[in-house]
Amino acid sequence: MTTRTNRMRGVAVAAIAAVRHPLDVADEFADVQEATRRHRRAHRCGAYAYGEGSLPATVAAAVGARRIVEVGTALGYTALAMAHAAPHARVETVEGDAEHVRLARAEIAGRGCADRVDVLHGTAESLLPGLPSDGYDLAFFDGFTPTAEIVGELHRLLRPGGTLLAGNLILGPSPAVGRHLGDPARWRTHSLGETALCVKRG
Repeated sequence: MTTRTNRMRGVAVAAIAAVRHPLDVADEFADVQEATRRHRRAHRCGAYAYGEGSLPATVAAAVGARRIVEVGTALGYTALAMAHAAPHARVETVEGDAEHVRLARAEIAGRGCADRVDVLHGTAESLLPGLPSDGYDLAFFDGFTPTAEIVGELHRLLRPGGTLLAGNLILGPSPAVGRHLGDPARWRTHSLGETALCVKRG
């Protein structure tokens, strides 16, 4: 990820934070989120933790997720939050940066979740096609910005009635992504601003 792209994302994240007025919600993994921020500042890399892990965690709990796929691990913040909220779930999380994979695996092992959270090293484009169709209850996209190819793969992976959280829409995905997420034949969709909450039509 280029320095210019990182700078644009930083501006977007700051803009989001400026207009949010969140409740004071307990966050069991706030230290992992903060570690991600420190790592990004130190290494000038693309490790961003989702703004509030309580959203994917609450959705994981609400749908009773047993199998979750995530794109964009960073240091494991939201993977841990979802695994904690859905204690019977297995989480497969995709990360392209080898150092982030190493750090995330260490964080996850340190929380005793290594038996339920798998960090897969590679790109979403290369790894998602190898995962089973209709096999997941919840998909969470928290990479830089979703592409039509990735959104299509996440739709394939979800069971009918499965839920997609597609984040970082403020960062300018292609019009094809918007058309896909807004297609009533594919999804029942609600916009949360930077994130879309989508339920796969059966």
